[in-house]
This record gives sequence, C-alpha cells and structure tokens, in this order.
Amino acid sequence: MPDVQAAKDRLIARFRDTFCEKYAAEAEQIAKANAPWTDRTGDARKLIKGSVIDDKDAIGIQLMHRVEYGPYLERDGDGKYAILKPTIEGLRASFFKIAREVFGGKK
Repeated sequence: MPDVQAAKDRLIARFRDTFCEKYAAEAEQIAKANAPWTDRTGDARKLIKGSVIDDKDAIGIQLMHRVEYGPYLERDGDGKYAILKPTIEGLRASFFKIAREVFGGKK
C-alpha cells in the first residue's frame, strides 16, 4: 500500500521549493521596483525581502522590510509609501489559483 503521507509531504516540499520560492522572489522584485518613496540611502528598497513561510499549519510567502523604519513606510501618510501589502494583494489571486490547481479545491 502506498504511503499517502509521504506522497503528500513530497508534494508540499516540491510546491514550497519551486512555486513558493519563485513567488517570494517575484514579490521581492516587484516591491523593490515599485516602492513609491524617494530613496535617500537606498537601504529601505534594497533590504525588502521575500521569503517562504513553511510551518506546521501554513505554507506560503511573506514580504518584509529589514530596516527599522519599514513599518513607518507602510503605515504613515495613510499608506502613501506602502508597498508590501499592495504587492502581496496583487499576487494573491494568481498564487491561490495555482495552489488550488496543485492541491485541489474550489476553482
């Protein structure tokens, strides 16, 4: 009898290592290219990081600032300088469409 859990684990690992890595890198590129602020040092733009989330209950991507003032860029000025959420929101539909195709579920 086939080991269903092992097959499931391989599928998840493959999805994470290919698709999620691709989307995390794409999100990072998009955010860096479209950040709406004017650079002073270039650090805020350069240090935007896309990465894969892989824990017991979830798999996906995240996008974050790696400068201490990153949260201010996202929140202040009524979101005038926000780039993380708009980037993730722009990729959300295509990400979940492909995830549903891989894992099944509602179309």
